[in-house]
Amino acid sequence: MKNLQKIFDDLGLKEGNGLFLLSSNDWKKECNFSSRVTRLIEVKIKPDAFFCFGNKPLILFYDNPSDKTTIHKAIWNFNESPIVFIVEDDLVEIFNGFHFIKNNDELERIGTNEILTDFNYFQLVTGSTWETYQTKLDKKNRVDFNLLNNIKDARSLLSATIKEQRVINALIGKIIFIRYLIDRKVKIGFEGERKNWTNDDLIHVLRNREKAIEFLKYLQDKFNGDMFPLDDKDYELISQNCFDIIIRLLNEDNLGNGQLSLFKLYDFSIIPIEFVSNVYESFIGEDNQKNEGAYYTPLFLVDYILTETVEKYFDNKYAYNCRVLDPACGSGIFLVETLRKIIERFIEIHPVLASNPETFKRALHNLAKNNIFGVDKNLPAIHVAIFSIQLTLLDYQNPSDIEDFRFPPMLETNFFESDFFDTEKPFNNILGQIPFDCILGNPPWKGGGMDEKGQSYLKARKKKEKEQEREYAIAINNGEIAEGFVLRVSDFAKDTTQIALIVRSSILYNLGYKTEFSPFRRYWLQEFFINHVFELAPVRKEIFDQSNNDTAIAPAAILFYRYANGKNTDDSVIKHVTLKQSRFFSFFKVFSICRTDFKKVEQKKLKEYDWLWKTLVYGSYLDFNFIKHLKTDFKSVKEIISDITIFIIGTGIQYSSKPTEDSSHLIGLPLIDSYSLESFFIDFSKDKDFSKTLVHRRRNELLFKAPMLLIREGLDMENLKLKGAISYRDCIFKDSITSIKAFDHSCLRQLKQINAIYSSNFFSYLAINTFSSIGIERERAKNYNKFSIPYIDCDVENIVSEIERLKLRIHKEKLSQLIDDAKITDYKSSIEILNKKIDDAIFNSLSIVEEEQEATIIDYALDIIRPFIINDENKIKHAYSNLSFEDQYLANYATLFLNRFKPTLDNNEQKFIAEIWHSRHIVGMLFKVVPNIPENSKDIVWIKKGNDLILQSLIKLGSQKITDQLFVQKDIRGFEADYFYIFKPNEKRLWHQAIGYLDVDEFMDAVLKAGRRGE
Repeated sequence: MKNLQKIFDDLGLKEGNGLFLLSSNDWKKECNFSSRVTRLIEVKIKPDAFFCFGNKPLILFYDNPSDKTTIHKAIWNFNESPIVFIVEDDLVEIFNGFHFIKNNDELERIGTNEILTDFNYFQLVTGSTWETYQTKLDKKNRVDFNLLNNIKDARSLLSATIKEQRVINALIGKIIFIRYLIDRKVKIGFEGERKNWTNDDLIHVLRNREKAIEFLKYLQDKFNGDMFPLDDKDYELISQNCFDIIIRLLNEDNLGNGQLSLFKLYDFSIIPIEFVSNVYESFIGEDNQKNEGAYYTPLFLVDYILTETVEKYFDNKYAYNCRVLDPACGSGIFLVETLRKIIERFIEIHPVLASNPETFKRALHNLAKNNIFGVDKNLPAIHVAIFSIQLTLLDYQNPSDIEDFRFPPMLETNFFESDFFDTEKPFNNILGQIPFDCILGNPPWKGGGMDEKGQSYLKARKKKEKEQEREYAIAINNGEIAEGFVLRVSDFAKDTTQIALIVRSSILYNLGYKTEFSPFRRYWLQEFFINHVFELAPVRKEIFDQSNNDTAIAPAAILFYRYANGKNTDDSVIKHVTLKQSRFFSFFKVFSICRTDFKKVEQKKLKEYDWLWKTLVYGSYLDFNFIKHLKTDFKSVKEIISDITIFIIGTGIQYSSKPTEDSSHLIGLPLIDSYSLESFFIDFSKDKDFSKTLVHRRRNELLFKAPMLLIREGLDMENLKLKGAISYRDCIFKDSITSIKAFDHSCLRQLKQINAIYSSNFFSYLAINTFSSIGIERERAKNYNKFSIPYIDCDVENIVSEIERLKLRIHKEKLSQLIDDAKITDYKSSIEILNKKIDDAIFNSLSIVEEEQEATIIDYALDIIRPFIINDENKIKHAYSNLSFEDQYLANYATLFLNRFKPTLDNNEQKFIAEIWHSRHIVGMLFKVVPNIPENSKDIVWIKKGNDLILQSLIKLGSQKITDQLFVQKDIRGFEADYFYIFKPNEKRLWHQAIGYLDVDEFMDAVLKAGRRGE
């Protein structure tokens, strides 16, 4: 360890800031690893030390290891640690833990001593290291990605011979199981002799079809499980050619796409259980995945859910049984990880019983049978789930004990192939008798996925609850199947059952076109206690990045709740957490959450204000109060245009393959394409005349009569504003454009006013905080969102007319033979000034003054949040940028505290000041009362400090786990006898005045509460 200690000193790593020595047992208590990771580090990976951040073992350290090749392969299969340090004498070699170079028989070498400084403490915890080596850590080099692709290639080849996908899945599943036995060094007694097999032994058996089938039947009989069952007719479909394909898979041969199989490198005693989910995704096939809306569940989400449910259940009860149901179990990853926790709880409570192999075998059998239950309509998924459970049972046994272990039968007793909404199937009676402690899962997300069984279930439940005189009828939006699962699980829940489901998060925001309150959410809020919502929509493109389906970027949210069974839910307090983009989540799925993204809200507030769901994602209670004021004190656009004698509203014509409505009388009118519609301008020169004699839906033809305001559905992704323009000519357009038709030219003023609002920063702010899809899914504006905007009458029609005129001039200039670039530039500059005047006019009408609360929360939404939604890389970097010493940005933040506390604390003898400690990576503010003497004349005192000095000061204050708390949860705050303080990373976004207002209020509340307690 002498050599390693020098490295630790050079990097600034030490015990207490994320470094752990394997020789100390403290790491097991301090690191909140999953049981699988803990066991593998201790038994298989065995580093001398490791650096942990956000509960991830990011760097492994080895001092003069004896067998480097074995270590390199194990780390690659481990798939958890991106960086590996191997120190031999004075030489430091740094390797990429995610990339194994087969030809070199070692991990990819990143560098040696010369790049050591890239891995110092502050480079690691601020994310700089991971940005530097981002391309090196490509997921395509990782073990799970390669394994999945190898299996997919083999399946593709097998499909040419075997038409039954079930048989292909079973054959590959059995081969993986055999490799697991081989890698665990379990003796196999086929043909009389018990011995440890090798990959080559398996290949030898597979070269003879009859012997191979005999071997597979032997294993099926020996282990007595429901592991990918095959009968004699199924085996008839498996030719020697099929076994030859499997041999190619096992033998590192080319599988037909130019890529070699890496099966000899895989160690199935180490590979994460997550690979089973990837295999499942491959098994059900991409087409079926698309049809069913089924996607695998990333392991980090499973860990989070189990921490909040199963672990908390065990924290509050001295027991090892925890009955868990997954209503759409898929590959069974929730149930597998739950079973791990149950087994480890049993070992903790009954160590003596667990040490006896025969007693432990019976216990394992019972733990699985009594606690693990799943339903899925896809039989191959059920088989994979059972297979995963079986591997988990084997994981806890010694190889010698596995040889005589027999799996418990679980098909149709614990796992059921069925539509979860089919109330006639046997699982209803079996599961209905079990008092479940938790119901967990990731049900299908397919929109409109409720089939006849689901609709029948809803109808029957609605009838039953009507007889019970429930206040609201059960309802779901647009046949959304995830909503159906959210409600259906209550049939298997008791009062204390904790439910946690991953759902398409749009169910929290979408509305129907004829309602201002979601019927589903109204019912859900009334009939269930909502405990916790974990919103993942802002990182939707990163959640499923291991999926091979690149379109799997639907937004996800985790709902934690309980069935109220008729009890009043008004006073339930919901914890709402939003996960935002961060360096650490992008690379390692470490949750990096700002304090302001933790919120609590009374359930009755969400019953009253349905739009509040969206405000919780990107806003704060300051935004809620401001928006509530706007919605209360101003009419909406919808109310302004609701008089049908003055306006009509609707979308354009709709095409179809079988049109039926006559449109021949419209032939010859200009046909406007969405891309011809810009802000304040319609380019008629781009469009052709309408020529269809028949259309699917013709709409109200008055919508095509000038004057009308035409609005695109999609937003301008540079600024999250609507593109709309007034047409002074009759024209035709498709249903991607909405028309607000005015019957009289005297109404042009309102149309211009509405268009000005839609093109303003005010609109962008409200879109971020209230629109159902902005920053959630596709950046589109539903009509019910557009028309909910407050109508601010601020007399800007002349400004709009001038912008229209300038836009037309630019258009004509571009059409001319000699384009005058200078003129175009001048026109564009003038338009920018006019747009700013529109913003100013709106804010003046709202009496919003710069630097005041409303102005700062709008600026925060536009300057900090909007860049992340529109993926503006330059502005994102700006949001993450460091603030300089004596930066006005920090001074503005501190001034908020001074303004709030000075009037109370300043007098002739004392004064309230802010002391700002500044370093490159951390900024701290200490707010103190000091003697009112000339030496203390400044209200803000600036002090340069080193990063280490600030951390040492925090440690003296008693703060624990500084690394995770400061750089993952983003701030540390507290009170001392003479001052209070707040420390945050030196990132501009964390020191915005909008955050300052929230922080000031929190400290003021704490002071008032302390005063009431007499502290």
